[in-house]
Amino acid sequence: MMHLLFALIVWFGQTAVPPTFEIASIKEALPLSIENVQATTFHMGMRINGSGADYGFMSLADLIPYAYRLKRHQLSGPAWMNDTRWDILAKIPAGQPADRAPEMMQSLLAERFKLAIHRENREQSVYALVIGNGRLKIKEAAAEEEAPATPTPAGPGRAAPGFSVSGGATGTVRVTPGPNGGMQLQMSRITMTALADMLMQFMDRPIVDATELKGNYQVTLDLPMDLMVGMPAAQKLTAILGLGSFGMTPDTSGAAISQAVKDLGLDLKSRKVPFETIIVDHVEKTPTAN
Repeated sequence: MMHLLFALIVWFGQTAVPPTFEIASIKEALPLSIENVQATTFHMGMRINGSGADYGFMSLADLIPYAYRLKRHQLSGPAWMNDTRWDILAKIPAGQPADRAPEMMQSLLAERFKLAIHRENREQSVYALVIGNGRLKIKEAAAEEEAPATPTPAGPGRAAPGFSVSGGATGTVRVTPGPNGGMQLQMSRITMTALADMLMQFMDRPIVDATELKGNYQVTLDLPMDLMVGMPAAQKLTAILGLGSFGMTPDTSGAAISQAVKDLGLDLKSRKVPFETIIVDHVEKTPTAN
């Protein structure tokens, strides 16, 4: 019995140790521009392939919620956490599953940025993304192996001019001029959760998915130009990819986004919801050296 008790103590002690990346390199990301986004060396968002973890152009306001498996609106901390973007290349240790990468990021943030947090439950006013009263106007996406290739930028004899960007929560997005002089976003495979996250970049409060629609959908979203008047191109791309708002002035009336959502057969409803919230007690603006 004593041997069993000792084995259990050792086992629980081992599992309590947070996992860490074997090695990690952190550097400040290149400035965001359309030219850089279209360059093959520029990466935005998260990509985990085998033992490699690649986080491109992500701020502390992106990395902390990812590390704790929460949403950005469940993070409370200094506004400057949105300012600087980081590129992180890390190696997952042999024998560690890739799905523990968020916990490894917790360790990295604590070690390199000296992050200290505590948790609270806080009630927030949100918009719930729901199915509208009429017909749903979006279609479920084909299986991934059957999905059509991402459109290439237009040229002579091709469709309307535009470009494709990828790497954020919204996956690959085809951006073209809209029918009414605005901006049209064509997303061939997007979940309703990712759509809610992207729409939230333009609103004055969080948006949570309450549609109960599972899987991926084909979504074409028309945004009016006045929603982004005066917004630099870099800021537009970041919002489209769901990588943060750069402190943009949100559409406090909600009219433009509400109409765009209704055009999809969806709707936004005001609700109050309690959330677990990460409170940042301390974090450094720059990491310790590689």
